[in-house]
Amino acid sequence: MNTMKKIVILLLLLLLFAFPNKVRAESISSFDSAIVVNKDGTIDVKETIMYDFGDLERHGIYRKIPYVKTNREGKKFKMDLRVDSVLDEKGTRYIYKTIDSGDELQIKIGDPDRTITDKHIYIISYKASGALTYFSDHDELYWNCSGNEWDVSISKTSCQVDLPADIDQAQINKTCYTGTSRSTQQNCEGEVSENTVTFTSSNMLQSNEGMTVVVGFPIDKVARLEPKEVVPFFKTFLGKIVAILLLILATFWYVVYPFKIIYQWYKYGRDPKGIIGEARAWFDPPKTPSGKRFMTPGEVGTLGDETVDLKDISATIVDLARRGYLRIEERKKKDFYFVDTQKRHSSENWSPEPRETGFRVKHGMTDNNTLLPFERKLLNGFFKDYDKIRLKDEELYETVEDVKKELYENVVREGLFPKNPQSIRTFYSAIGGIALGTLNLFLAAAAFIFGRNMPKKTVEGVNAFNVAKSLKNFLTSQERQLTFQADKQMFFEKLLPYAVAFGVEKIWAKRFETMNLKQPDWYQGYDSTNFNSVVLANSISSSFSSFRSAATPTSSSSGFSSGFSGGSSGGGGGGGGGGSW
Repeated sequence: MNTMKKIVILLLLLLLFAFPNKVRAESISSFDSAIVVNKDGTIDVKETIMYDFGDLERHGIYRKIPYVKTNREGKKFKMDLRVDSVLDEKGTRYIYKTIDSGDELQIKIGDPDRTITDKHIYIISYKASGALTYFSDHDELYWNCSGNEWDVSISKTSCQVDLPADIDQAQINKTCYTGTSRSTQQNCEGEVSENTVTFTSSNMLQSNEGMTVVVGFPIDKVARLEPKEVVPFFKTFLGKIVAILLLILATFWYVVYPFKIIYQWYKYGRDPKGIIGEARAWFDPPKTPSGKRFMTPGEVGTLGDETVDLKDISATIVDLARRGYLRIEERKKKDFYFVDTQKRHSSENWSPEPRETGFRVKHGMTDNNTLLPFERKLLNGFFKDYDKIRLKDEELYETVEDVKKELYENVVREGLFPKNPQSIRTFYSAIGGIALGTLNLFLAAAAFIFGRNMPKKTVEGVNAFNVAKSLKNFLTSQERQLTFQADKQMFFEKLLPYAVAFGVEKIWAKRFETMNLKQPDWYQGYDSTNFNSVVLANSISSSFSSFRSAATPTSSSSGFSSGFSGGSSGGGGGGGGGGSW
């Protein structure tokens, strides 16, 4: 008996899988159009659509109605289309919105917060202007009633056209077409009764099939209301002017401008010849063009590569320390502090009181102890809140950027450059970026190679640069014939900031390694028992690493945080998700 039960259950399962429940697909049960041709040349259209959603759950339907039509010559004409209402069979309004895509109007019908199933009736009413076509011997309505872009089949299709009452039935001509787009099949019938023409399709219309009707009637029965020709912008008078301007601009951008940048660099972007040449050795930094003072290490470093970088700021810090404005302290290994020796927070009437540096301009000119604007900005930025700062705890990026801008302006004010070199580089970097975006590789190469090298020095700037190079030659030389000058510690200290600006501080310090130098009062090391010049240079270099960390922003240029300092699961780029509507 148990065996028989098992056999029966097995047979029932087989029958269940052999005849599964059939899901009822969606379709259009009927599509009925009613068109009224008005005396003013407009038409009123009412489409009654019985849509069967089957077993599916949907929010509603959408209806696309083209309002641009094309003639045999390929010219496009635009009708005016206005939706009046969308109702159900009881006259209740549906929720809907219209979306204009530029050549057709889409009516999206339904409540996004509610789903429906089974059959529903949608009555769409709209007015069209420019729908009629006017010939020399007759006027006509040539209208695709149902549309050929439905994804579902249409079981029954009808279209009724009502003409003005004063048109005689014998003067009305009619025809209709069915099938896919451009089909000449005529599986449809039309009947005329007084001033009304009724068309019905003979067969079901499959997806992407529709019914188009043609009704001809005598001229002068309705107003002549032509559709508006769609004239492309560039065929209008203004468009032609714009096209000419764009052509000129494109020619300049893609052809002329790259050569113009190269020519500008060759003609105006190279340094002029100086009066003072480079020497094998020079023992003092260059003077400013005015001759009133020696150039600071930051100015010399900027003059060298025409860029203000952290090396120039570091050299400025060492120079300010040497001149008595701050002290560099390494309280633990690689744990650096900057200390304000002027105690500006302790006095309301603070004024700089640098110590004697032994670094004076000859012939009674002013000494090198006057703070320049970028130096004052640096000190004020470091010590705006406290008399000492610990580099590991500071974020000095904004201060350093302000100092860089001021230093650029300073070298222009001093007559070393005719224009701000950074502004010139920024301009051509932007040109190069735009050129890459417009696929103008020739211009991008010209901007990045020649444009970014466009900054140039003045004649006075070239003279100062040659003196600076002569000083660098001396700083990097290991010859001993100059020991009569190097036996003084002050000589080592006063040129150390310039060695930092040139990036040769370790070479300069090596020269004094065997000399009995004392630890300067502007620097305090964590271990002063084995002090010499090389130890000082290495310690100063370590402080630069700490300073570089404090002066570098912790986020990217576009504002994203690093994954190492603030990362988390799900952070960063990529990922995402979604769902169905």
